[in-house]
Amino acid sequence: MTRPEYSEAAMQKPDIPHNEEERTRAIQNLGMIYSPSEARFDRITRLVCRHFDIDTALVTIVYKEIQWFKSLQGLNACSTDREVSFCGHAILSDEPLIVENALLDPRFMDNPLVVDGPRIRFYAGQPVRDAFGITIGTLCVIDSVPRAFSQEDRQDLRDFARLVEVELAKPIEDNVVSRFVRSLNENQRSLLIDPIVGSWNRRGFEALLDKELEYALHKGEDLSLLHVKLSSFDLILNRFGHDRIVDFTKFTASIIRDMLPNGSSVGSLGADAFVAVCSGMTNSEVARLLEQLKARFGETTLETHGVKALVDVDINFLSLSGDELQCTAVQAVDRLLSLS
Repeated sequence: MTRPEYSEAAMQKPDIPHNEEERTRAIQNLGMIYSPSEARFDRITRLVCRHFDIDTALVTIVYKEIQWFKSLQGLNACSTDREVSFCGHAILSDEPLIVENALLDPRFMDNPLVVDGPRIRFYAGQPVRDAFGITIGTLCVIDSVPRAFSQEDRQDLRDFARLVEVELAKPIEDNVVSRFVRSLNENQRSLLIDPIVGSWNRRGFEALLDKELEYALHKGEDLSLLHVKLSSFDLILNRFGHDRIVDFTKFTASIIRDMLPNGSSVGSLGADAFVAVCSGMTNSEVARLLEQLKARFGETTLETHGVKALVDVDINFLSLSGDELQCTAVQAVDRLLSLS
């Protein structure tokens, strides 16, 4: 995909850190570029939004020519070009980068992210490090209006960033998902990710599901598939328009990720439907999960940019065991969707 050209006279590009090669190796070892969003980071960015009463919070990884969003609330993209990123500047210091009004800051006043969408006015970004102390990205918040940011706010942002670092320092689990991700190079992963929702796209989910089926058959474990459809999709689309339907779709995906057991995966089937795979669950555990999902959606009202709505979903599931696991992912997904 061709990258947009930006005039050097119209913006200040971030400098390259002195340890860029070391950073690149550290980020590659994490295997998080072009990988799905994870519930453990989504929980932090949701907390950050509520704490600061702000719509947009991100966990970012600044890598080569891009800035990858490992978790995001309030934006409809999974990455931006590094040369226009605020976080590219933030990783150059140990202290948080605070921009209370980008229109008054000569470094950013002509930045495309300020002049055009998302029209950033306020930015606060705290660098985050991996387990070896190497700065790989930031935890940041942005707003479309100028804001003040007190010393207490700065300390709170540091504390939240520390939570991200705790997660980054945890050993990578050895499961089907982690092995699948590491078997792919970055270009391959980039083709298997839904760029809006941050989950596997259908092609990526089915490629992963083939591995899950093979492993479950080998281990003699059951495999459970879920189909979650946004039944209020047309109502929300007609009432709020396409820009807001993306928010509701991402919100639906984040709830599913948050409720699923560790080692589960979510795939996007478009704007109004998701599939998920969970391994090793009993029928009673699956039934309990379905009830918990229905209860969570039933009690949750999404508010985004002043818009409030309930997110209604229909949920179906398919349990596979024994000889039923001797099928392709495409066959399994088709069978699941036929239950709707």
